[in-house]
Amino acid sequence: MKAVAAQARLIIECLGNLQKQTGRQARELVLHEVDRLNRDFLTLASHELRTPLTGIKGNLQLSQRRLETLKRHLAEQPERASAHLEHAQQSLAQAAQSARLQERMVRDLIDDARIQANQLGLSLKSCDLLALINVAVMKQQASVPEHTIELENLTTEHTMPVLADAGRITQVLTLYLANALNYSPAERPVTVQVRSSDDLVRVSVHDEGAGIPLEEQGRLWDRFYRGKGSAVQHELDLSLGLSFYLSQALIERHHGSVGVESEPGHGATFWFTLPIARSAA
Repeated sequence: MKAVAAQARLIIECLGNLQKQTGRQARELVLHEVDRLNRDFLTLASHELRTPLTGIKGNLQLSQRRLETLKRHLAEQPERASAHLEHAQQSLAQAAQSARLQERMVRDLIDDARIQANQLGLSLKSCDLLALINVAVMKQQASVPEHTIELENLTTEHTMPVLADAGRITQVLTLYLANALNYSPAERPVTVQVRSSDDLVRVSVHDEGAGIPLEEQGRLWDRFYRGKGSAVQHELDLSLGLSFYLSQALIERHHGSVGVESEPGHGATFWFTLPIARSAA
């Protein structure tokens, strides 16, 4: 009886060890399959989703140019024909805006999938942060001439070298500027400030909008979070809660940090920091 009991215990222990080993193998297989599915999704999103958007944008641009030519030819025609052309141009402009919005959504979703799969790569090169800021400010100013953007360089430097992916840093700058212009009254300027201390450079974008409640400030960087006071501006704008999350992920991959300072009724200031690339490094 003792021998049988000992053998039974041994069999139970062997079964337990086998179950643990089978569980580990199953987890490894699941993780491998999830990783494969992530790669497949990135391939699908990169090729299948971008292709139709390229065609949409190209056809819309062609239609707009043709309408401009037709409008010039009909300059001597009755005013009614010109009005019809104006309406057509407005519709095409809205369609073009929708295409740009959808393109941004696809780009954000692809970036998010890459982050979740730990496959987001950066093309790090030495670049001038002040030059990147100037270009981003000029582009946003040209898109909304009714607003004023003030750029304040509070450093003593004319260049600010950083080791960065210029496209990704421009993406963060553009988000900060677009957000500030969206919430700031037209008669109040949006202010961009550049400061430096020790080995860090700090870039901030301030608007004179309604501000952000304290309980929401920490959650703005959460994935898919949308503030209580924000509304969907477009029926397709489903990735509204990804932009700040992606910005934080991008800056942190540059060994920097992000943050927001706001007091309700006194606007909001979004900022990020980056390490300064010294010549010795």
